[in-house]
Amino acid sequence: MDIRPEIKRLYDCRLLTNELEYEEFDNILEKLADCTDEKIIQELCMVFDDEAEEEEIMFGLVHLIEDFDMEKYLTEMPRALPKMIENAKEWALILNRRILNDDLYRAEYTKIITHMNDDIKLTVINLLNEIISDNPKRFENIANEILSQVKS
Repeated sequence: MDIRPEIKRLYDCRLLTNELEYEEFDNILEKLADCTDEKIIQELCMVFDDEAEEEEIMFGLVHLIEDFDMEKYLTEMPRALPKMIENAKEWALILNRRILNDDLYRAEYTKIITHMNDDIKLTVINLLNEIISDNPKRFENIANEILSQVKS
Protein backbone atom coordinates (compact mmCIF):
# COMPACT_ATOMS: atom_id res chain seq x y z
CA MET A 1 0.00 0.00 0.00
CA ASP A 2 1.34 3.40 -0.99
CA ILE A 3 0.77 5.63 2.01
CA ARG A 4 2.16 8.81 0.44
CA PRO A 5 -1.34 9.99 -0.64
CA GLU A 6 -2.49 9.50 2.96
CA ILE A 7 0.39 11.58 4.28
CA LYS A 8 -0.35 14.28 1.69
CA ARG A 9 -3.98 14.34 2.85
CA LEU A 10 -2.80 14.64 6.47
CA TYR A 11 -0.59 17.54 5.44
CA ASP A 12 -3.42 19.21 3.53
CA CYS A 13 -5.78 19.18 6.52
CA ARG A 14 -3.13 19.74 9.22
CA LEU A 15 -4.38 23.17 10.26
CA LEU A 16 -7.56 21.52 11.55
CA THR A 17 -9.76 24.52 10.91
CA ASN A 18 -13.09 22.67 10.77
CA GLU A 19 -14.90 19.49 11.77
CA LEU A 20 -14.32 17.86 8.38
CA GLU A 21 -10.55 18.32 8.71
CA TYR A 22 -10.58 16.91 12.28
CA GLU A 23 -12.41 13.79 11.12
CA GLU A 24 -10.24 13.29 8.07
CA PHE A 25 -7.04 13.80 10.10
CA ASP A 26 -8.19 11.29 12.72
CA ASN A 27 -9.27 8.74 10.11
CA ILE A 28 -5.94 8.94 8.32
CA LEU A 29 -4.03 8.53 11.60
CA GLU A 30 -6.05 5.36 12.23
CA LYS A 31 -5.21 4.03 8.75
CA LEU A 32 -1.50 4.71 9.31
CA ALA A 33 -1.42 3.13 12.79
CA ASP A 34 -0.31 -0.26 11.45
CA CYS A 35 2.43 1.11 9.22
CA THR A 36 5.89 0.01 10.32
CA ASP A 37 7.94 1.69 7.59
CA GLU A 38 10.19 4.08 9.48
CA LYS A 39 10.79 6.07 6.30
CA ILE A 40 7.44 7.81 6.86
CA ILE A 41 8.48 9.24 10.25
CA GLN A 42 10.23 12.24 8.68
CA GLU A 43 7.27 12.85 6.37
CA LEU A 44 4.87 12.65 9.29
CA CYS A 45 6.98 15.20 11.18
CA MET A 46 6.46 17.61 8.27
CA VAL A 47 2.71 17.50 9.00
CA PHE A 48 3.18 19.26 12.35
CA ASP A 49 2.31 22.94 12.22
CA ASP A 50 2.27 25.47 15.05
CA GLU A 51 -0.75 27.13 13.43
CA ALA A 52 -2.92 24.01 13.85
CA GLU A 53 -6.18 24.90 15.57
CA GLU A 54 -6.65 21.69 17.56
CA GLU A 55 -3.64 20.73 19.63
CA GLU A 56 -5.44 17.70 21.07
CA ILE A 57 -6.03 16.20 17.63
CA MET A 58 -2.44 16.96 16.60
CA PHE A 59 -1.29 14.91 19.61
CA GLY A 60 -2.66 11.91 17.72
CA LEU A 61 0.23 12.47 15.32
CA VAL A 62 2.68 12.63 18.24
CA HIS A 63 1.41 9.26 19.48
CA LEU A 64 1.54 7.75 15.99
CA ILE A 65 5.22 8.53 15.50
CA GLU A 66 6.10 7.62 19.08
CA ASP A 67 4.53 4.20 18.51
CA PHE A 68 7.27 3.29 16.05
CA ASP A 69 10.13 1.14 17.28
CA MET A 70 12.14 3.33 19.70
CA GLU A 71 15.39 3.23 17.74
CA LYS A 72 13.65 3.94 14.42
CA TYR A 73 11.71 6.84 15.95
CA LEU A 74 14.78 8.34 17.66
CA THR A 75 16.80 8.04 14.44
CA GLU A 76 14.26 9.35 11.94
CA MET A 77 12.54 12.11 13.94
CA PRO A 78 15.73 14.17 14.55
CA ARG A 79 16.41 14.13 10.81
CA ALA A 80 13.19 16.11 10.36
CA LEU A 81 13.95 18.67 13.09
CA PRO A 82 15.91 21.20 10.96
CA LYS A 83 12.93 21.42 8.57
CA MET A 84 10.38 21.47 11.40
CA ILE A 85 11.84 24.62 12.97
CA GLU A 86 10.24 26.92 10.40
CA ASN A 87 6.56 25.92 10.82
CA ALA A 88 6.50 23.56 13.77
CA LYS A 89 9.09 24.68 16.30
CA GLU A 90 6.65 24.23 19.21
CA TRP A 91 6.01 20.63 18.13
CA ALA A 92 9.77 20.03 17.81
CA LEU A 93 10.11 21.29 21.40
CA ILE A 94 7.25 19.05 22.55
CA LEU A 95 8.80 15.95 20.95
CA ASN A 96 12.14 16.71 22.59
CA ARG A 97 10.57 17.40 26.00
CA ARG A 98 8.80 14.06 25.83
CA ILE A 99 12.12 12.32 25.13
CA LEU A 100 13.74 14.16 28.05
CA ASN A 101 11.01 12.84 30.34
CA ASP A 102 11.84 9.20 29.61
CA ASP A 103 15.13 7.78 30.92
CA LEU A 104 15.40 5.00 28.34
CA TYR A 105 14.51 7.22 25.38
CA ARG A 106 16.83 9.97 26.61
CA ALA A 107 19.80 7.58 26.86
CA GLU A 108 19.14 6.14 23.40
CA TYR A 109 18.55 9.61 21.90
CA THR A 110 21.91 10.75 23.27
CA LYS A 111 23.70 7.85 21.55
CA ILE A 112 21.89 8.43 18.26
CA ILE A 113 22.29 12.23 18.16
CA THR A 114 26.07 12.01 18.65
CA HIS A 115 26.29 10.26 15.26
CA MET A 116 24.06 12.71 13.37
CA ASN A 117 25.33 15.42 11.03
CA ASP A 118 26.20 18.88 12.36
CA ASP A 119 22.98 20.50 11.13
CA ILE A 120 20.86 18.04 13.11
CA LYS A 121 23.14 18.27 16.15
CA LEU A 122 22.97 22.07 16.14
CA THR A 123 19.18 21.97 15.85
CA VAL A 124 18.92 19.57 18.80
CA ILE A 125 21.37 21.67 20.85
CA ASN A 126 19.31 24.82 20.17
CA LEU A 127 16.03 23.07 21.03
CA LEU A 128 17.44 21.64 24.26
CA ASN A 129 18.86 25.02 25.27
CA GLU A 130 15.46 26.60 24.67
CA ILE A 131 13.79 23.86 26.73
CA ILE A 132 16.27 24.56 29.55
CA SER A 133 15.66 28.31 29.43
CA ASP A 134 11.87 27.79 29.49
CA ASN A 135 12.00 25.53 32.54
CA PRO A 136 15.49 25.15 34.01
CA LYS A 137 14.31 23.57 37.24
CA ARG A 138 12.59 20.75 35.39
CA PHE A 139 14.91 20.18 32.42
CA GLU A 140 18.41 21.57 33.01
CA ASN A 141 20.05 18.46 34.47
CA ILE A 142 18.47 15.95 32.09
CA ALA A 143 18.99 18.11 28.97
CA ASN A 144 22.61 18.64 29.95
CA GLU A 145 23.09 14.85 29.95
CA ILE A 146 22.48 14.98 26.21
CA LEU A 147 24.23 18.30 25.58
CA SER A 148 27.45 17.19 27.25
CA GLN A 149 27.67 14.21 24.86
CA VAL A 150 26.52 15.98 21.69
CA LYS A 151 28.82 18.98 22.08
CA SER A 152 31.96 16.94 22.72
